[in-house]
Amino acid sequence: MKNTHTKVAIGLIIIAVTLSVFTAGCFESSSTTSKIGVNEISPTKTNTQLESVNAKAPKAKNVIIFIGDGMGINQEYLANRYSEEVYGKNLTFPYMTNNIGLITTSSLGNDVTDSAAAAVALFSGYKTKNRMLNMLPNGTIPKKIISEIFKEEGKSVGIVTTTRITHATPAAMYAHIRDRGEEDIIALQMLKFEPTVALGGGAEYFLPENEGGKRKDGINLFEEFKKKGYVVVRNREELLKVDPSKTDKLLGIFSYSHMAYEIDRENIPEYQNQPSLAEMTEKALEILSKNPKGFILMVEGGRIDHGYHTHDIKAAVVDVKAFDDAIKVALEFQKKHPDTLIIVTADHETGGLSIGRGTCSYADSSSGNVKSYKENVKAVKNIKCSVKYLVNKIIEENLSKEEAVKLIEKMWGTKLTDDEKQLLFKYPLDSKITDKTILDYYPRVNEYLSNWGEYALTKIESDRARVYWTAYGHTQNPVAVWAKGPGDVLFRGYYDNTDIYTKILEASKGEYHNTSCTECTGTCITAPVAAATH
Repeated sequence: MKNTHTKVAIGLIIIAVTLSVFTAGCFESSSTTSKIGVNEISPTKTNTQLESVNAKAPKAKNVIIFIGDGMGINQEYLANRYSEEVYGKNLTFPYMTNNIGLITTSSLGNDVTDSAAAAVALFSGYKTKNRMLNMLPNGTIPKKIISEIFKEEGKSVGIVTTTRITHATPAAMYAHIRDRGEEDIIALQMLKFEPTVALGGGAEYFLPENEGGKRKDGINLFEEFKKKGYVVVRNREELLKVDPSKTDKLLGIFSYSHMAYEIDRENIPEYQNQPSLAEMTEKALEILSKNPKGFILMVEGGRIDHGYHTHDIKAAVVDVKAFDDAIKVALEFQKKHPDTLIIVTADHETGGLSIGRGTCSYADSSSGNVKSYKENVKAVKNIKCSVKYLVNKIIEENLSKEEAVKLIEKMWGTKLTDDEKQLLFKYPLDSKITDKTILDYYPRVNEYLSNWGEYALTKIESDRARVYWTAYGHTQNPVAVWAKGPGDVLFRGYYDNTDIYTKILEASKGEYHNTSCTECTGTCITAPVAAATH
């Protein structure tokens, strides 16, 4: 299993390297925006001939796009290694298709994107400034959101996330606003847009201040959604009881802010009333599939990003596993509905994750140190909660050092070494990070970590797993794309994230050249990536 995953990872690298060498080549794609400085596909063919080919291309009636927020290639690889080591099997989505690509992720005026601008690129097909949702800096809106187009065609729209439903990525499916932070206004825009299904967190922007929320206008949006015919559910039990045959529109908000990390949802009783991403995906599909015209569903594994922002390896890899479970639900749906296109990608990479540590002699087996360079993600196997939950509990309960160590060792299923204890209590656990060495390397660390306790425990976690980080924020690394279903060949190659939008539209209309690369003119490249068999 390790070898099969390595083949896919190597294949992705070969795509990028090959394209950098053969810039005169082309991939199997009809998207004019995705060509890497190449000749048009089959320019000698007449329009009639192309129309004849296109007429045979199957249309994607339904589109399901999965966004692993912050899930770069190394994030996916590390989660898969964890699955191999702990569960004895690979994740599903890395091997679900041969149609794999790489996309660049820059935003307008910035090589490093935020989630808002990245989601606009994916769902609306153009670049904008960081923090902006579906508009340009001058206030104009050059293109409709993909969900708006599908809705105009009579199709249903679904949005599922583990973040607040008004957070950057889900908001990009329906909102037009200058600043992603205006989530009270974004919630109103969702009410106006009326998605068929919306499931996630973020009750704080649905409730007025006098009811414990953050809305200053006094509006209870749950009541407003009910007036528009929505079934409104607030916990896992209510969601699972929803009868799709009697439900045309569904709103589910399961937490005050973001939903819990999957590791906390699984192990901490207070979070077990929240549904899993797979459960939300399944319920969404049951309702959306009632529309004979089709649907588009966006499913975000949003807390993957938060795990990698904080360098909490266990929380992050478990959320990738939960993301994979949701994709399995979609793949089962696709078996019964083959006119469904499934796309899996990310909006950006988070953390600058490096897997394995080594500076010299790592290939010299005679040195006896080879194993010390290899990642050891299995070292986090026994951890039963997120670092944030653990540190918050220590601080809230005002535990002594001895009590804190006892709780950590209980929740981690392992003893702390003397060196680890020394690092943990170098500064007060609830203090901001002031260590000059750390701030010189990670100047923005206090934007992502709440206190020293989080830094120390995630540092211990990373050291044990032998992984390293270049950042606490996002990076400009390309991310992978997997596609399966009608039009999946469009998603091969190396292109920009804005091309995803065009490719979805082409697939939904059957307007693509579904043929082999041998019909291209010029130098053609076929990415040597093969799916693994299990």
